[in-house]
Amino acid sequence: MRYALISKNLSLARLEAEAVRIGAGSVRKARLLNQVFCELNEEQAKALAEVPGLAVKPTKEYRADQVVAEEQSVETLSDVFYLLRSYFSPPLTGAGLTVAVLDSGIRKTHQSLRNKVVYEANFTDSPSADDVFGHGTQVAYMVAGGMHAEGEEAGVSPGASVFNIKVINDEGLGTDEDIVMGIDRVCDLAEEARRNGLWPTDDMYPNVMNLSLGGEDDGDEDNPVRAACRQASTEYGLDVIAAAGNTGPKMTTIMLPACEPEVIAVGAVETTGELVIWEKSSRGPTVQGETKPDFVIWGTSLEMASDKSDDGYLTKSGTSFAAPMLAGLTGLLWESGRRTYGEAWSFRWTEARQYAPYYSTKPADAPVKKDNAYGFGVPAMGTMLGQVAQAESPVQGAMETFPVLMMLGMMGVMIGGVS
Repeated sequence: MRYALISKNLSLARLEAEAVRIGAGSVRKARLLNQVFCELNEEQAKALAEVPGLAVKPTKEYRADQVVAEEQSVETLSDVFYLLRSYFSPPLTGAGLTVAVLDSGIRKTHQSLRNKVVYEANFTDSPSADDVFGHGTQVAYMVAGGMHAEGEEAGVSPGASVFNIKVINDEGLGTDEDIVMGIDRVCDLAEEARRNGLWPTDDMYPNVMNLSLGGEDDGDEDNPVRAACRQASTEYGLDVIAAAGNTGPKMTTIMLPACEPEVIAVGAVETTGELVIWEKSSRGPTVQGETKPDFVIWGTSLEMASDKSDDGYLTKSGTSFAAPMLAGLTGLLWESGRRTYGEAWSFRWTEARQYAPYYSTKPADAPVKKDNAYGFGVPAMGTMLGQVAQAESPVQGAMETFPVLMMLGMMGVMIGGVS
């Protein structure tokens, strides 16, 4: 059986040595994340579990979940983001953002994704990094698909770039090992970009990881994928964004890794009408009692690039596509801030989350505080924008957040126009 050895305070070399000592087979290392994957029998696993400084975990299975929508797509959503980008002169496109899409592969030849995929790697048992299952193509499209033009079908940040990190195989399944090895590669690329002196806006400098996949939350903070996501965020400076899951409306259905406190968990609201939570959007709390999701955003009846042809489009629903919408929004917020305060200005949802009540909106009957259906709400501010932007804030250098608040305020105004 396949197991993960996770370091609590041991070096990678020591982890590998312990695996070899016990007679483990097919040893594979996640170099930057201090994890080792190997074949062990039950006796070997029990013996290694007695070694101080390491955790032994059987690998789990993950899925890329989605709902093929039967209803008509909401055609105005592309228009909303077109208007949002066009408010600025010149228009924003999300240029400078690179999102690592850890998913089922990407159909990079699709007309909306040509020249968007700047790096790819396959960590599954499938023969290529292509999207045979049909999921990663739609996720990538939502981040960076299409072009900025009136009437053009496009994702949120059409000027952004994408890494195609295949961790879900052609049957729609992945394992802890596949996902951790993919995360390790993204962290390695981020570290390499820094060593080479690249600006964070360089195509080969990953800024965000999107994981529109999930496994059952078992409440284990030592889970290999949770541990990897924590390190990616705290040690390598990557925003880690994950789909909350499509297993609502029951409580405590947030999936793994969205259940990890360091991960930005994204649920879905209906794309038409008021800010109604999508029935299937997973709810918190997590098994460990964490209030989740963190945010919600539109996630139903979305038209996206087809994985079957280079010019086709299809309609799907799911938190899988809400998560990359938030990831793509990073590019617009970041670009607007850089224009005002220079290239050194940065934006991370992980840091901005603590101020979310200032720029998020919910229905009037939803709890004011973060809750287990809406989280903080949809990232928007509406008519409160001016008051919040001018108010005394606990944030050091609060006025430097103004471009972010201005854009989120625009989204708040536009939400009512999506129909």
